[in-house]
Amino acid sequence: MAERSSTISGALLLTPTLCIVALRYGLPRINEVISNDIIIEISIHTIAIIFGLVMFSRYRVVEDHEYHRSATIKRLRKSYSQEDKGLWDKSEIAIKKLEEKSSEQVKGRKGALIQAKMSGNIGSLNAESSEDEVDANEEIEVVTHHKNIGTFIDEAIIGENKSESSKSFLSKKLEKSALKRLEKKRLKAAKKEIKKSNSKPKVKGYTQSDENQWDVSSKTQLSPTVASCKECGTLNNSNNPYCTSCGTYLS
Repeated sequence: MAERSSTISGALLLTPTLCIVALRYGLPRINEVISNDIIIEISIHTIAIIFGLVMFSRYRVVEDHEYHRSATIKRLRKSYSQEDKGLWDKSEIAIKKLEEKSSEQVKGRKGALIQAKMSGNIGSLNAESSEDEVDANEEIEVVTHHKNIGTFIDEAIIGENKSESSKSFLSKKLEKSALKRLEKKRLKAAKKEIKKSNSKPKVKGYTQSDENQWDVSSKTQLSPTVASCKECGTLNNSNNPYCTSCGTYLS
């Protein structure tokens, strides 16, 4: 921070007092009034000294970049201290919670997994599962997680299985009765369809099949007829009036 001249600073400090002294000696009536009352005299000189101090302090301080930086740091020092204190408090609370959680004894499958993790080393946590040889037709279950590592998804699936297995006896009975009613309705509908198909009239010479609605039977199919030419002896279709070989008219 830059500094001002000390001589000018002292002059500014004494200027108000010198002005009061000059007025008292320049104006005898004012000097007489001030001298008669000691309180007024002390008050006037005190005010002059205060003005001098204000002028001295304002002149000595240079409001440059360093001044504003220092002022800002002073204002924020309290905020920084409170923030640091809050961070330390939060970290201590988190450490206490972790210590309490680690001291708790968890039972069951989760407790066994935690105990296995704590008793092993870091390398065993990331170890892959052992390879097993299975037959081609054997159904296997694919394990999607590493060995000795439980996930939230596994716990959720286990919870769902437990909830499904804990259904009441009444709900199972209701499900069975509903399935029986649906099966009876399906059988009734199938019987109605069979009766309708049997009651349809059949046309002679035609049979109904699944692939084609109406297929011509072998009895109703017309067998093709041929006629031989008298000139060349070539066999021709009876529908053709002329021989396809020599062109002779077929009677």
